[in-house]
Amino acid sequence: MKKICFITTSRADFGTLDELIGRVAKQRKFFVNVIVSGSHNSKVYGNTKNEIKNIKNCKIIKVKIKCINSDPKNVTMSFADSVKKISKALTRLRPNIFVVFGDRYEMLAAAIAAYILRIPIAHIGGGEKTSGSIDDGFRHSISKLSNLHFPVSNAYKKRLIQLGENPKTVFNYGSLNLSRIKKNSYLTKSELETKLRFKFFKKNLILTYHPETVYPKKSIKNLNILLNSIKNFKNIGIVITSPNADAQGILMINFIKNFIKKNKLKNFLFVKSLGATNYLSLLKIVDGVVGNSSSGISEAPFFGIRTLNIGDRQQGRVMAPSVINCPMTKISIIKFINIILNKKFKNKTKNNFKEFGNGKAVDKISKKLFFFDFNKYKKKVFYDI
Repeated sequence: MKKICFITTSRADFGTLDELIGRVAKQRKFFVNVIVSGSHNSKVYGNTKNEIKNIKNCKIIKVKIKCINSDPKNVTMSFADSVKKISKALTRLRPNIFVVFGDRYEMLAAAIAAYILRIPIAHIGGGEKTSGSIDDGFRHSISKLSNLHFPVSNAYKKRLIQLGENPKTVFNYGSLNLSRIKKNSYLTKSELETKLRFKFFKKNLILTYHPETVYPKKSIKNLNILLNSIKNFKNIGIVITSPNADAQGILMINFIKNFIKKNKLKNFLFVKSLGATNYLSLLKIVDGVVGNSSSGISEAPFFGIRTLNIGDRQQGRVMAPSVINCPMTKISIIKFINIILNKKFKNKTKNNFKEFGNGKAVDKISKKLFFFDFNKYKKKVFYDI
């Protein structure tokens, strides 16, 4: 039996990968291992490792990484620690296939470890472009180390081939997020209120703002502008999810908590981690998404709600017509939040936005992982167009 190993380093990638992991494990064609690392093991980010213990027919391997990322130097230390400890885990496991997702620096560390150990790599989510974030470099580097690719759109597939990847190793089956959205077990509004201990308002928004990775010193300044822009919307509920584990992330978490407490904002709720089921259930009842998270691009449009995408972190991604791009100014933020809340919006994106597939990515990727001839493409050869 072949051995396959997945890695998850944050709440975001696990929310996308969990159904695929479960499907591969259920088929019993592989012996499945899941390395749980990165911010999953951090109390600051909600100890999200606890969400992973229920996957059947697979072995969970916890790899604890130093994750106190208050500045870029600490991120480099986390990166080095990731390479060292994930290398040890992979040396022990010796999988036939190593599956990585997305564009986090922890994923690049894991891919480097696997590449040097000559373990074939399958990369999900390559070929994308986020010119406002250093994740661009991580993502493209992971692609160049990988043997099999699953981009989520034709535009991203084309870019991977442009990067020199063999077209016979690049398969666009659409987004795993869409697969999850179609099969999620949704909570009702009242169930969410009980679970979150928060009474929703007539109008509600989700806010997620991640650190600025190109100019990290601007993170707190921009967060302050954003929070001061929305604090006067007293008649709407604001659910804030935690920034990620990039540089300044921990400082931003503390800033948000202190801001809510100082301004006595009872219509604000800060949650370290909602978990995939709760988060998608929340998307179903809110009126819009605000911030710079990729979720506003890859998930929110399928719920027929608007996304206010602030700044350039996501610049370059394929975007639905429901996404409003907004500069980091108080005037612009207030203006567009009012548009989201007060203007009637009939979003046809929910049914007509086909860029990310038809929701069958889990089935197709799981089959390709089993049947793909990794030995044939184990040697990386640059494909010239």
